[in-house]
Amino acid sequence: MSISKKVLKLRQTILKANTQLDQLKNSGSLDESNEANIKYNRILIQKAIAKKELDEARCSIIQKFFKKFSHSSGKREKLICDYFKS
Repeated sequence: MSISKKVLKLRQTILKANTQLDQLKNSGSLDESNEANIKYNRILIQKAIAKKELDEARCSIIQKFFKKFSHSSGKREKLICDYFKS
């Protein structure tokens, strides 16, 4: 998949997630239903993952090269907070 198609697909995923989140917020079921809260959280995590992948897809080859070797000393696991960084 080319980078532009990947970026387009990720943007569509983010927009779809935003729409779903807005619908859940406006429905008022978040306060009443545990299942709605679980669905909201799941969509929120999917959106964060898509945003992280979009940021990585936008990086240039040089940035990816330096990023790969600058963090090679101690490969750390990805934390959930990594997806929510602005």
